[in-house]
Amino acid sequence: MRKVVRGRVNRGAWVAVLLLVMGGVLGAPALASSPAADPSPAVSATAAPAAAAAADAAPPTLTAVLSAAAVVFGDAVTVTGALEPAAEGQAVVIRLDGVEVASAVTDADGAYRASFRPQRGGALVAELPGSDPAVVSPAAALAVKPKAGVSHGQLVPFLPSQFVLKVTPASYSGVVTLRVVHRKATVGTYKVRVRDGKAVFRAPLRGVDGFTLTFSLPAADGLARRTVQAKVTLPARTLKAGARGPYVKGMLTGLKRLKFHVPGLGVGFTSPVRDVVMAFRKAYRMPRSYVFDAACWRKLDRAKRIKVRFSSPATHIEIDKTRQILTIVKAGKPWGIICVSTGATGNTPEGRFRIQQKHPYTSTPYGGTMIRTMGFLGNYAMHGWPDVPPYPASHGCVREPIWACYWVYDNSWVGETVYVYR
Repeated sequence: MRKVVRGRVNRGAWVAVLLLVMGGVLGAPALASSPAADPSPAVSATAAPAAAAAADAAPPTLTAVLSAAAVVFGDAVTVTGALEPAAEGQAVVIRLDGVEVASAVTDADGAYRASFRPQRGGALVAELPGSDPAVVSPAAALAVKPKAGVSHGQLVPFLPSQFVLKVTPASYSGVVTLRVVHRKATVGTYKVRVRDGKAVFRAPLRGVDGFTLTFSLPAADGLARRTVQAKVTLPARTLKAGARGPYVKGMLTGLKRLKFHVPGLGVGFTSPVRDVVMAFRKAYRMPRSYVFDAACWRKLDRAKRIKVRFSSPATHIEIDKTRQILTIVKAGKPWGIICVSTGATGNTPEGRFRIQQKHPYTSTPYGGTMIRTMGFLGNYAMHGWPDVPPYPASHGCVREPIWACYWVYDNSWVGETVYVYR
């Protein structure tokens, strides 16, 4: 029984050995080529986390922040930013529209700071020179406005004043618009091109008190648009007989714009100028005086031309007994206004008449000579006379200042319509 059992055990052992040998011979190539038998996958599995971390790591970034998005030419602008991840000692170059304008070095926190004075505006970036791939910050828009200052000469109401806008850089050549505002209303707009760093304006300031001047410089030559304001004040100076200076000329210029007949645009407050001041006060129903005061100046810069009473015929003469003024009317509008004095008793006839005759000189039974006489009804006439007070004082005729009667005479004709009313 033992021998049988031992025999069976030996046969099984040989079978096991044989299978082992056959597996070694026949299975070796398969095992060598099998992924399960390749030792390299074990190595790759060990390195995979590091490779994945390297692949997922974000590239360096750089920022650039401007201290101001817009500066005036000549002023400095500061650029700040940081490199991430932080690295100390990295060179940073600042470029404006591709041109290097400044540089800096990062600190231990990766931060940097650089300042420069831009000559023009554009797109600004910071970059790490030589980096591959390039490390460049997002672009920031920088605007540079021209530097501008305003100066002026003597300021006189109603006379042209010179205003000089000095612009830097001198290469700026935009067309500047000047808007003049007085009492909340625009009273003038002017345009001048800047040449050699200057724009010279000649603009009348029609009135007294405050004016606001706004200069608008458009974008040009790489510079952004800019607005500059200046405020000026013209005092209301009182003028009376004997006064002299540019203020008298300015007053006469303003009165002429309202169609008052003036004896030229001189600088002396003469006797004829007194008559013009009186005509102005009468026309706008102000207290009758030969003094041109602050109330007159302020009326002058606000007043519109007086309205005539009659529109037909288009050219005629109107004599207003209430206001004691004579108006030559052309095209239905005032063409010239003077002061007059009518009949002291109110006897100057009223109605529609025609000039019946014209005489250079005529005598009067009351003594004296009437100059440049124009009769319109019987013995009633318009004529020059030495004394023309602010009130009705004649015997019935219409007295005119002698210096003004020549002008009325020369601009009228026989047959012209004359209206007299109160």
